[in-house]
Amino acid sequence: MLWFFERNNESLKLETLYDNDAAEYVVNVRYPDGREQTERFTDSDAFGSWLVKFERSLEADRWKSQTGGPVLLPYGWPDKNPQS
Repeated sequence: MLWFFERNNESLKLETLYDNDAAEYVVNVRYPDGREQTERFTDSDAFGSWLVKFERSLEADRWKSQTGGPVLLPYGWPDKNPQS
């Protein structure tokens, strides 16, 4: 899934997916200055906790999500039920 956030004339992209080969949840963040950050998690609880903390930090920094919700991607979904 892709989420887009805006602040003034800047935009930030957050992509979440599941890497079936590595059996990991993946977060990719692209910042307005071109920096990229990738985080990987082996369990869904750690993945979810990181996302909540990240979203709170975006809110504190006055980032606003675009209306319409996330964009669903055709890739990055588990082939089978991952272990939590």
